[in-house]
Amino acid sequence: MFQKTIVVILMIISSLYTHGIEISGYIQDQKNKEPIPFTNVLVKGTTNGTMADINGFFKLSASANDTLYISSVGYFPQEIPIKQIKNNHLIVYMEENVQKLNEVNVRPEIPRARVIFNQIQKHKKENQKQVRGVTNYKTLSNTTVYVAIDTSSNMTRFIENLEEVTFESEKENIRFSPIYLSEEALSIAEDSVQTVYKKKDGIFPRLNQAIESLILLNIAVDLDFYNDQVNILERGFISPLSNSALSYYNLYLNDSTMVDDKKYFHFSFAPKNKYNPLFSGQFVIEDESFALTEINAYIAREANLNFVNGFKSNVSYKYTPGEGWFYDLQDIRINLALSLNKDSLSTYSSKRADNISSGNWLINKSMHYSTSQRLNNIAPSEWTKQPEFEAHQLKDDSYSRVNQLKGQKIVKGIDAVGGLALTGFLNMGKFDLGPVFDIYSTNTIEGKRLTLPFRTSEKMFERFSIGGFLGYGTKNKAFKYGANLIYQPQETDKFLFRFAYFNDYSLITQDKYLRFIKKNPNNKGNGNFIAAVTSKEPNPFLKEEQSFELRLEYNAPNDIHLEAAPYFLKSTSTPNVRFIRNSIEYTDYNNYGVLLNMRIPFGQHYDKFYFDRIYYSTTTPVVNLSLDIGQASLPGQADKNLGLYTQFHGSIQGRINMGQVFMSYMFNGGYLIGDAPYDLLDQPVGSMSLGYAKYRFNLLHHASFAHNLYTNTHLHFNGGGIILNRIPLFRRLKLREVVSLKGHYGTLTDSYKGVFDLPAYYASDASKPYAEIGFGLTNIFKVLRVEYIRHLGSNYAESDFTYKNGIRFRAEMSF
Repeated sequence: MFQKTIVVILMIISSLYTHGIEISGYIQDQKNKEPIPFTNVLVKGTTNGTMADINGFFKLSASANDTLYISSVGYFPQEIPIKQIKNNHLIVYMEENVQKLNEVNVRPEIPRARVIFNQIQKHKKENQKQVRGVTNYKTLSNTTVYVAIDTSSNMTRFIENLEEVTFESEKENIRFSPIYLSEEALSIAEDSVQTVYKKKDGIFPRLNQAIESLILLNIAVDLDFYNDQVNILERGFISPLSNSALSYYNLYLNDSTMVDDKKYFHFSFAPKNKYNPLFSGQFVIEDESFALTEINAYIAREANLNFVNGFKSNVSYKYTPGEGWFYDLQDIRINLALSLNKDSLSTYSSKRADNISSGNWLINKSMHYSTSQRLNNIAPSEWTKQPEFEAHQLKDDSYSRVNQLKGQKIVKGIDAVGGLALTGFLNMGKFDLGPVFDIYSTNTIEGKRLTLPFRTSEKMFERFSIGGFLGYGTKNKAFKYGANLIYQPQETDKFLFRFAYFNDYSLITQDKYLRFIKKNPNNKGNGNFIAAVTSKEPNPFLKEEQSFELRLEYNAPNDIHLEAAPYFLKSTSTPNVRFIRNSIEYTDYNNYGVLLNMRIPFGQHYDKFYFDRIYYSTTTPVVNLSLDIGQASLPGQADKNLGLYTQFHGSIQGRINMGQVFMSYMFNGGYLIGDAPYDLLDQPVGSMSLGYAKYRFNLLHHASFAHNLYTNTHLHFNGGGIILNRIPLFRRLKLREVVSLKGHYGTLTDSYKGVFDLPAYYASDASKPYAEIGFGLTNIFKVLRVEYIRHLGSNYAESDFTYKNGIRFRAEMSF
């Protein structure tokens, strides 16, 4: 189980911080002993409370001197002093409040719950503005990630000193191993967010950033239920306070209470369709302002999110005279695993987040807020001990356990494999092997191409790296080689200098701008293992190339990335790539120029792995703007009349959440003018394999179009189970619908002056749009995507450079 779980390194949770005595129990009808769902359980005289689930079960923290106040519509309320509760567990029998009525006149009226809900909507903007209007405050957050280990499993054989590096649990056969720990204090002002204290550690040094980015940014998010949509786990969940909430939720007004002469309304909510990815839970509204004071939200099992065994969140607000309502606490905890826990808990039970089995990843983030100015005079590391913050400071032995686990052989192995998947490099001490997708590729000249790529790692030099590659073709039995170096002159990557030389074969159909949007730095392969081993036909369109390139990179404070790359290329012809001009064939030609690029990420989060920044696909777009200026040179006297060429290229990629459905997109386009060789034209191609191509076309052959004015579209829709989650068999398999749409449009204009004749295998005169559409399933075995692709339209239905349809596969994991 543990070995399976590490494949999904994005699985984690944390322990919920509780205070005082934890009371739990069931609430039942006195006559029939049936559970009374959604009963309010409060600490008398406060808003501290909870609501029983559909089974009547509740859990609440209180102090020994408190009194529980239990109420439900149609029953007499009860008060139970904590001191009278034995074993911190009780069963409460409530008496039905039956009243004899005289003659009743029935008049139609709007339900009270709807009346109050309308008032919530009426005051929502001003309440949200009030919360967001607080610009000077402090936060203290704790984030933990643990994995549950079955002490009777074979996994314990690989962990030395198990009891010293793990925590005990209530179950004798389960212990918790710390994976990631973090404490962070922020001081927020009107124009700045300053990290004043931070302490973190994890057992996977190469994966800590991935845990923070891929998991915590998606899971431990800002829970603003005033928004119509809350983005969690790559999905947009409709808020129970949204304008359209009554279309998705059943809303119940359970009760009202008086605290300090203020009335509070207690609501519960549940999805009208339990198979939709929606919340269930309860919230409290203050009568005068109709402001949200507390909300507890859960995700039901039937929502069928991949890897999720339980989700629980709590947001509470605090009222300060003269300032109004502002956040007091946000707390999230999630139980993740590759397999579903075997339990019989209710659909809407929050306890599912706590029903832990071996292999579960447990994530918790608890963030406390304060507007107290007194904290300005206290060291941030001491904030956890102050009354303004009730968060528990992580114990020192938690960090010591992390340090001990780092030395375990199995942990080091997992860290190396995870780092390989993230960065494309396998760390081997003072050297890195990679990019790994360069190791194996195929083409018609070399046959099977085997490459040994490497570089020195940060364990040898922190600001300098030297590397290269040695490649061998099994068909032509020839070696190719290259060298590169990277230098970072300062502690940060504000400036970077890169130099590269290689003597190698290069695909003329390779998109040189693709490196600006790809996640992994592969050069020879296409980044798809399935495509690498299922190629139907090796790509024959290669030229032999000697290349010199110098890259000067600047990362501005606002994360705008600027790059200038002067280059010199010497290209030599091969049997399938020939250079013919005015009936004269040239064996080689030179071209030199400079490639300029500007990346605008709009503040999108990224991780820095050694010298590379990796941007994760989020709702924030990333824009790249490129300009390539150069000149070609032919042997002999003919090259004297060639002018400059200029290519403008731009791309944008990102993601759009549409509730249950989300769409990933990438658009690019460009314009090439001047005296340019044909290998600079835009040449959209396919992989001619069973591998699904994300930024290529799946039905095109290796040579298809060649255009100087062009645009390409790549859209990927994930339905999130919007249809399949309603079909019993498919619901159990957690499958997701996927639809893809890819398109190309381009032409050759008179502004392009070809240095060489365009080979006949290009459809250069084709200026009609090309498109392909795909329908498929993802989450197969939780890690595989299968899609049927079909050529869309009749423009190129009879062409010999595209398939009419096909089935493609891709490794893919998502919630």
